[in-house]
Amino acid sequence: MIATEVSYSEIFTKEVSKTLQTLEEFKILAKSEINNKQLKEMLFAINQDVSTGIDKIQENLVYLMQYVDWNRFNLSFFGETNAGKSTLLEALLRGNGELIGDGRKDFTQTLGAKKYGDVTLLDLPGIEGNEEKYISEIKRGIEKSHVVFFVIGTNKEPEEETLQKIRSYLKDQAKVYSIINVRGKPSTYKYKKEIYDANIQKIEARTIEKFKRILGNHYVDNLVVNAHLSFLALGNPNREDLINDQQKLLKVFSSKRDAYSFSNLLLIERTIHELSVSSKEEISLSNTYKFFGILEEVIERILKGKNDFDAAIQALKIHISTTIVEIERSISKYRNEIINLIDRKLEGFKSDLHKIVYEGIDQKSNEENLKRRLTNAKKTFEKNISSELNDKLGNMRNEITDAMKQLHNRIDLEFKFSGIDQSDFNIGDILKKVEVNVKYVLGQILDVGLSIGGVIITFLANPILGIVSGVVSLAKKIWDWFFGDPNKRKREAKNKAYNEINTAVNKVKKEVHLKTEKELKNLESSIKKQVTGIKTITNEIEKLSYEMDSKITKLNHLKVKISKALVATILKEPVEFAFFDIGLQSGLLIGENIPMNAASVFRLKMLNKFSSSGKYFDSLENDIEDNHIILDSQDEFIFQRTSHLINFLKMQDPYFPIKGVRRKKP
Repeated sequence: MIATEVSYSEIFTKEVSKTLQTLEEFKILAKSEINNKQLKEMLFAINQDVSTGIDKIQENLVYLMQYVDWNRFNLSFFGETNAGKSTLLEALLRGNGELIGDGRKDFTQTLGAKKYGDVTLLDLPGIEGNEEKYISEIKRGIEKSHVVFFVIGTNKEPEEETLQKIRSYLKDQAKVYSIINVRGKPSTYKYKKEIYDANIQKIEARTIEKFKRILGNHYVDNLVVNAHLSFLALGNPNREDLINDQQKLLKVFSSKRDAYSFSNLLLIERTIHELSVSSKEEISLSNTYKFFGILEEVIERILKGKNDFDAAIQALKIHISTTIVEIERSISKYRNEIINLIDRKLEGFKSDLHKIVYEGIDQKSNEENLKRRLTNAKKTFEKNISSELNDKLGNMRNEITDAMKQLHNRIDLEFKFSGIDQSDFNIGDILKKVEVNVKYVLGQILDVGLSIGGVIITFLANPILGIVSGVVSLAKKIWDWFFGDPNKRKREAKNKAYNEINTAVNKVKKEVHLKTEKELKNLESSIKKQVTGIKTITNEIEKLSYEMDSKITKLNHLKVKISKALVATILKEPVEFAFFDIGLQSGLLIGENIPMNAASVFRLKMLNKFSSSGKYFDSLENDIEDNHIILDSQDEFIFQRTSHLINFLKMQDPYFPIKGVRRKKP
């Protein structure tokens, strides 16, 4: 069944309501159950900033729905001050001239509405100089307008700045005609036999060029009229100056009918009639484009902030992984250096013990002297190994701390310069909380790094004391054995001491290796745990990003549904798929019997048409990789329309084989 105007308005209202509901869902994304209190606060901060942007779009949508008009065609007269808008309206309405300025009233100040058959004519305040005072009236009139007649007086061509104002007010929402109101009272045409002379032709050419360049396909055509002559020919003036002008008109023209024909008002009346005939389609198109313009604005703002945020998170994740690798590499390097240091120092200590015992045997030292020398050797060993071990641990701690500081700086850099703070996503609060977490991690690393040296040195001290005590006890036995039997050789005594000392030191070395490995693994595990804590935060924020993606996909799906209903209303034919991008003034229609002039019907610079989605996919220069279409083209609209078509087909068929679209890497 073909959609009628009423059914289309119902579809439109229903889908806009769903859009508002989807936007509301954006606001509650951060209310999922998360145990981490700090992370909850961060996600709440993101949620608040998203809500700020959404509130703006909701205000605009609610305003649009309040003022949208489905049942009456609204045509507004817009333009510069004193261009002749009110005079033209008086002529069309066959009025008495009450709207026409007399020198005491410079310009229209409020929005006026007049009935003209099935059309409502809106008289908007002037757009020159003082329009800021009446901006609300202008915007209200534009919101209600389906077509705009921009009136220009021949005494002043529209300037670039003025036309840019027009564009900002219209926001690509309405069809636009320019009307050149030729100045000239009846006496001017006593000898001049036309209003459309060579000078007007030049002005018209420049006017059309400017309007087309700035307004694009929303600009339709230019019309030329002498509004003053038109009013004098058709109106019933009750003001003396206008009555005098009407009398002069009859002296120049043979009749009011001839003056009416000469003024060219008939062309404007015909244009209004043609527009009113297609008013249902024009109302639908204009109202829809107003909604699309607002919707595209909020999606673009959300995407801009979200894409920058996603890029920052991905860069941060890479840096986190790099930091973990750097820390592991640093710990591995210093593990080897610390083990080598301990081995070297223990071997030196072992040699010192050998030497002291050998000299004691050779010199027949007493037990007290031997014990003193061994104790001094122990103190020297502990002092040397403590100094060098602390240097190694200090260097390792500095490298790890530097890596973490670089990570902290990267967090600051990614978020500070990504441009997010310029969008609706202000993540200042989030950054502060991440910074607190990084400081905590640094503190944990410093604490662990400082403690490990003490643990290893303390562990070394006790076994070394045991070695010294053991050597003293050993020496005492050797003494008893050696001096008790003088026939024994010194060589045998030294061999026995050598073997006992080696056994004791090697046992300590083995135990120290195990303890050192354990402490360094604890250090590595502790650091990785803290760094992974930051990674967890980024992962949770990514989940929020994925949720946003699904909501944006839903918004675009609603837009496609509205577009399909709009096309069916205007073309009187259903289509498989329809997508419009008002910002790019481009569209894609997939379906049978789409007319050749569809682009002009829908006021678009470019409209691609295909009989089926299969034909569309066949037209793309692409490859399939991992169930994704890989596009060769870098054209933004091709990427967008393909992505929206795939998402639409996936919602229609959960088993649709294509997952999405990607750009081919250069």
